[in-house]
Amino acid sequence: MQGADKDAGPLFLDSPSKEKFYLLSKDGGDDVVLDVTADFKRDIPSTISNEFERYERSPRCMGVINGVIGLQWGRTRLALWNPATREFKDVARWPNIPDNKAAEQFGGQIHGLVFDQQANDFKILGVINFQGGEDDNVTTIYEFHLYSLKSNSWKRVKKGTSCRLSIIYSETGACLHNGVYYWLTYKDIWSIENPILSFNFSTEIFKEFEPPKGSGCRSNQHMRIFRGRVMCDCKYQQIIGKYKEGIALFVTRTLENLDCSFEIWAVTKFREDDHEVPLSWELVVNVEPIHSFNWSLTVKAYRAYGDLLVMVRRGDYGRDQEACLYDPSTHTYNNLGLTFASCYKYVESLFSLSG
Repeated sequence: MQGADKDAGPLFLDSPSKEKFYLLSKDGGDDVVLDVTADFKRDIPSTISNEFERYERSPRCMGVINGVIGLQWGRTRLALWNPATREFKDVARWPNIPDNKAAEQFGGQIHGLVFDQQANDFKILGVINFQGGEDDNVTTIYEFHLYSLKSNSWKRVKKGTSCRLSIIYSETGACLHNGVYYWLTYKDIWSIENPILSFNFSTEIFKEFEPPKGSGCRSNQHMRIFRGRVMCDCKYQQIIGKYKEGIALFVTRTLENLDCSFEIWAVTKFREDDHEVPLSWELVVNVEPIHSFNWSLTVKAYRAYGDLLVMVRRGDYGRDQEACLYDPSTHTYNNLGLTFASCYKYVESLFSLSG
């Protein structure tokens, strides 16, 4: 990818609906968007592209680590791409469905990519789901599996988690910190504050802990009772990501009158007996409600330049979306003229996918 400023800390953006990939960086103080879709089409082998065309879906970026981009088509096919070396790796298919005659639906999703320095191996964490059971007792079963680039194979993670495995969504972001991946989870659709799930790629152990107090909906503010449950009158969203190389929680609230406010909570200390579990958080960015004139926004990422990458949704039901850079110090927006689904920090490397 020519033209990307490695020192500027570019972000890799994907837009499956537009079949586009972008790099967002800075050049001489100006924000630059580089369309790298042509690089992708140049590097993908025809044997893979011809097969993937049958899925009638564009590839989604599921993570970026060590210059390698994890891609997924539909629910069953995966690939790795290093734009710097122009290598493309067709990842081994998901493990076979367990021997169950009633297992009719099957799929999986990437949830994390990491380079394990101890094992000198590139790994992928994925969750596989399938339906099992008989007649009226059909249930959805979830399993975590770990992929190794060295062996080009998957193995099941034996030590599971008490969380429902269906509750991790790519829309709520992901954060890799010191070899540990962090995701947001959901207890149920009524939940106001949701636990955080972590996975250590070296020990293959899951852990669950609570988010910072105060990062959920304000008590006695915008709250009401509906059918015996506590509800919130604001559109509330959390995304986990990076803030100055540490773990952070981006919180967005949009009220019924479409006033928007958002916060960033950053981890300041970990437990002494367990360096994977945050002990304390600090509210580092707090933007008071802004009257938004028929649009809502979601904070997607913090950049080292002090601005925030946000997705703005306009019109009825937020059908019209656009990416903007927001500067909290000046309250100004820079419309990038594109839409995207996910964003990840990209650092170019010559990491080889061929071993």
